[in-house]
Amino acid sequence: MLASCMVVGVTRQSLEVDVSRAIHHAALPHRLLACARLHHKGCSMHIATILEPIPQLAQTWAAARADRQQRTVADPADYAQLRRIGVPLLAVPVEFGGTWESLAQSARPICTLLRTLAQGDPSITLSSAMHHGVLGSWRIPSVPEPYNAAWQQQRQEVFQSVLDGAWWGTIVSEPGSGGDSSKTRAQCLPERPGSLKYRMSGPKHFGSGSGLTSFMTTRAVPEGETTPDLFFLEVRNHPWDGSTGMRLTAPWRGHGMRSTNSHAFEFANFPATRVAWPGHQAEIMAAGSSLGGMSFSSVIVGVVDAAMDYTRQWLKTRRQQGARLSAYQQVEWTLAEQEAFLIERAWEGTLQTLEQGQLNRRTVLMTKECIARLSESVLSHLCTLTGGTAYTWYCPLGAWLQDVQALGYLRPPWALAFDNLYTMGIQEDA
Repeated sequence: MLASCMVVGVTRQSLEVDVSRAIHHAALPHRLLACARLHHKGCSMHIATILEPIPQLAQTWAAARADRQQRTVADPADYAQLRRIGVPLLAVPVEFGGTWESLAQSARPICTLLRTLAQGDPSITLSSAMHHGVLGSWRIPSVPEPYNAAWQQQRQEVFQSVLDGAWWGTIVSEPGSGGDSSKTRAQCLPERPGSLKYRMSGPKHFGSGSGLTSFMTTRAVPEGETTPDLFFLEVRNHPWDGSTGMRLTAPWRGHGMRSTNSHAFEFANFPATRVAWPGHQAEIMAAGSSLGGMSFSSVIVGVVDAAMDYTRQWLKTRRQQGARLSAYQQVEWTLAEQEAFLIERAWEGTLQTLEQGQLNRRTVLMTKECIARLSESVLSHLCTLTGGTAYTWYCPLGAWLQDVQALGYLRPPWALAFDNLYTMGIQEDA
């Protein structure tokens, strides 16, 4: 049980959380099933069938938390489980055989699913979450002529790949860019004039889901141009020794989110496909940015849920044993509750904004940064409240503290995020 993390000589097995109780406390199964019922009517795919198994899967993952938190490599079996349930289809529009209807209708089911799964394993949840965001580029129904025919064909091919079992991810970032993909220096050479088929060369890192995804989106500068454009790479079945143009340069070694497989690679003359609306990467990437930001935030909110439930049960057990909290511990818990309350309000409020059809990238980024700061503070309070064992692998709180820090350091990192918020604010006030 939870309180056992403070007992001297405790075994890892005795540290397992009563996960069914913990997941229940967060009330997420009820929210998830409500989403399923709400979106079941009129949807060509049975979305309820996808969402209903998710709470049980989160419990199964959480039951193995002590082992999962120490993994440094993702397990393909987890992606296979999600595929069997049908999770990848949530990103595919209804007309192509998936469940996606619109951002207003589909954001909540996806974000609630991610929040639920993250209580069990945030690493695998975060890496798989990239799939839903990057496919937003092709959820644009049509583009101006003369590109629309090629666009429709590419949309069909992209979404058919998901129906055939493919996972999508992203490997946009480059060393030295500070997270700003507009500074990419990777180069793409066309295989022949007028073709969307290119060859890409250059370093990339933070490729979440490497080895699990079939396709990855990226940015590179086409030959003869000065501005990066959007491309995608078919990375499945390629060795990482450089023999086909994809060489592993640094396996992922994150302090948190340890098993996301966010590896770094050097690409050399590697096949790449340009998006079929060339020169409009800003509009295309904006189509998925709101869901991408909220997806990442939802994973972190799920970690906060798990940490609060863990500590709540720890406190209950101590009370049952007749132990009393010091004044300091009481303050730490009260502060954690207040900040978790604010996280919930930020998450819920932004989802409601999306449901109302208000696509505001600044609101989503503001929510991400607020949750990033608050979640780190919540976990710090919980770690100091429970004591020194939180600094060890015998208690999950220390690992969760490292996990939630990912939201601030990545996609985009702190400095770039705050620069963007300031610039967006000035533009809104103009």
